[in-house]
Amino acid sequence: MSFNWTFDPRSQTLRAPSGLAITVREIAQMLADRRDCRYDFAGDWSGWKMRGNKLIPPHTGKNGPKLTPQNAKLFLVWVNEPSRESCPRNVPRGRPSLRLVYTRSL
Repeated sequence: MSFNWTFDPRSQTLRAPSGLAITVREIAQMLADRRDCRYDFAGDWSGWKMRGNKLIPPHTGKNGPKLTPQNAKLFLVWVNEPSRESCPRNVPRGRPSLRLVYTRSL
């Protein structure tokens, strides 16, 4: 067993002491992705992508919805809207407020 990294110039492959092989092309692609802020997330964020300054949800195309620095503030306002509407001090005076009430049938 070798304890050094080896390079095969014919296949352009680096081999780690553990036996893991990685090509020079894979290394170049990883460096280009990091430079261009191009990530594909895994785990709990599986399917989400980062392209430049855009966070793209799963199963959406190039022209689909994206979260960007420009629309992130508007998105947070939209997310917090229900809590603001339930707070009486934020209801404008003179305008009726509409509330949805759930009733349970017996």
